[in-house]
Amino acid sequence: MGRERTDQELVCEECRDPGREAYERGVIPLDVVRCDRCWNRLANELAEIDDATDPPRPEPDPDDVGWIEPAGCPRCGMEVRTMPTNYDRWVNLSIVPARAKEVPRRYWWRVVTLPARHSAHPVAKIAVRVSGFESLPDDVVIPAHTAECQHPAAMAKVEEAWRADRARQSWLPPSVEEFDDEEP
Repeated sequence: MGRERTDQELVCEECRDPGREAYERGVIPLDVVRCDRCWNRLANELAEIDDATDPPRPEPDPDDVGWIEPAGCPRCGMEVRTMPTNYDRWVNLSIVPARAKEVPRRYWWRVVTLPARHSAHPVAKIAVRVSGFESLPDDVVIPAHTAECQHPAAMAKVEEAWRADRARQSWLPPSVEEFDDEEP
């Protein structure tokens, strides 16, 4: 789907309503042009898939000089790192990186440092889900907190993710299965 322009303005690729303002979306450009309504629907769907539905940390009061404690998981109390995602939602990540083979594929994240516009100075960090390529087993990823949470519901989700990973590894396309059935 290519971008449409009317009177030099971007048009939403989903609803195609020229009366709504549309913008390129994503902190790292996703090559998606959406109006606010369509963007929120898409971002919420992505957040549900990636389990990135956590609320952002409250902004500290600039006049408050008290110590700011690290965020804790509301279910198990473990320390977490709450970070924005590329699609303007928030995810709780583990404090400690892990090797990819120790974490189910669904919970692989990386932290990307973003420079200021037209500069090399870093100004922000965002969480990006690792899904576009196959990581090597010893590659380092930042697991989503769900992968280490001690709450029974989270542990059940992780076990289901491990089962899905094992099923993905054992699956062969039909063309490969045909060759396996032939005798030499």
